[in-house]
Amino acid sequence: MDAWLLGNALGFRAVICHTSHERPHNQAVGGRFTVLLCHKEFGMNRSCKLRFSVCAIFFLLWTGALFVNRGLLGDCAAALDKPEKESSIEILFSEDIYGGSSLPTGKTLSPLGLNDHQDMAQDGRILAQKAENSESMKKDVWAGKVWKTEELNMLAVGMGIGDVDGDGKNEIVVIDPSTVYLYRLEDAKLKLMTQYSAGSLELKTVDVAMIRKQGPARIYVSAQNRGSVASFVLEYRSHTLVPVTQDFGYFLRVINYPTKGPILLGQQKSSTRMYDGPIYQLADKGDDLELQGRFGVPLKIPIFGFTVADLEGKRKPLVTVYDKSDHLRVYEPTGKRLYLSREYFGGSDVPLRWGGPEAKRDADTLVQEEEQVYLRPRMMAVDVNRSAAYQVLVISHHSKTMRLLGRTKMLEEGQVLGLAWNGDAMEEKWSTPKIQGILMDFAVDTLPGLPGERLITLERKKTDWLAFLSSKSQIRAYDLRSLVKEGRRSISSESD
Repeated sequence: MDAWLLGNALGFRAVICHTSHERPHNQAVGGRFTVLLCHKEFGMNRSCKLRFSVCAIFFLLWTGALFVNRGLLGDCAAALDKPEKESSIEILFSEDIYGGSSLPTGKTLSPLGLNDHQDMAQDGRILAQKAENSESMKKDVWAGKVWKTEELNMLAVGMGIGDVDGDGKNEIVVIDPSTVYLYRLEDAKLKLMTQYSAGSLELKTVDVAMIRKQGPARIYVSAQNRGSVASFVLEYRSHTLVPVTQDFGYFLRVINYPTKGPILLGQQKSSTRMYDGPIYQLADKGDDLELQGRFGVPLKIPIFGFTVADLEGKRKPLVTVYDKSDHLRVYEPTGKRLYLSREYFGGSDVPLRWGGPEAKRDADTLVQEEEQVYLRPRMMAVDVNRSAAYQVLVISHHSKTMRLLGRTKMLEEGQVLGLAWNGDAMEEKWSTPKIQGILMDFAVDTLPGLPGERLITLERKKTDWLAFLSSKSQIRAYDLRSLVKEGRRSISSESD
């Protein structure tokens, strides 16, 4: 078996494996690849059979489109009658397994895929050289404007920036599912200062902010203990991270409110609703967090994935939020919807838990657990043009499954977009270059040794279903002013 793919969508497993031409009669073969679909359980009732049929149809259509896109259809048709040596042709015109590659003008597919192997190889080398030159040009444009770390051996899920040790310089805080890592930037290199293990807790989000009037910035972590919320607050003391608040039963999030600065917010969870009740503003009282009253957004807005800002420059706040289908919505504070995007935004693979495996499952809870809830990523309002109208910074991803499978989106090509409100819709003004994997989190702040304000991103390098076995993460810091200028230049050239 050269490669295998394990799916959890709709309760089924799907396997793609390399096979020889001699095969068992009960395997569906397309050339050199075998597709096997099997349900997780041996017995299937009527509902399971229906789900199996839907999954099988979708999976076969998906793999069929993949084969056509890769130019493998002709290869599969003749591979059973040709020697192995002939059937091992490499298709050179496939830039990406999900990309829209095409054959050069005048080239057609033969039973083995191509008419002229030598011409194909030559044309393939030409295209590869053009792609390499294009990528080099992109790198030249951003040379000196982007700082990045070495790859970190962790499954990173969140990041925060702030002066944690009180020396006047910002540190970088990164979390994986169970540990908080504190880094310092020295000589353009990332140095680990200390780390804090959260034990059996699952970490979901992290924010670094100076909510109190005195002392350095603190670290606010949203965490879950199986199904219950058990958030905590850390402070840097004597070269170590010390918990000052633990088992706080609210999800935590810090947003930058244009007229007030950083605000700490909290929201509860119930057994039937992931986001239960209104969002509250919280005060940090030193060794405890205290509710200060309801925060003024509609009840339909969850604590994760929203921002409030004056998008028109008229001193009129608007609420922007990712919805549960990864679309973008704009609301008035009264709850009136002004805009719903057709495009997809946001996207995350960080799950929020309904309960542990031992929890009782009554009818209501079971209905909720059938719907997997993922964390909605960060969104931020920033005055990038130093004008009265703020832009909204959002995350965008491409989904390998086209978001048709609720449990498995397989996100890739993450980037941050700068959006402006024109009174009717959100318009893209600039963006970061696309990355290969998932963009997990971002911040806008300064870092020691790097000039100017920076857009700092946390990236997950691998997005396959076995990423947890060899996960790699990376931090980049873009020159925000350069990003905005490049966006203006691009829009100007398109209008010309």
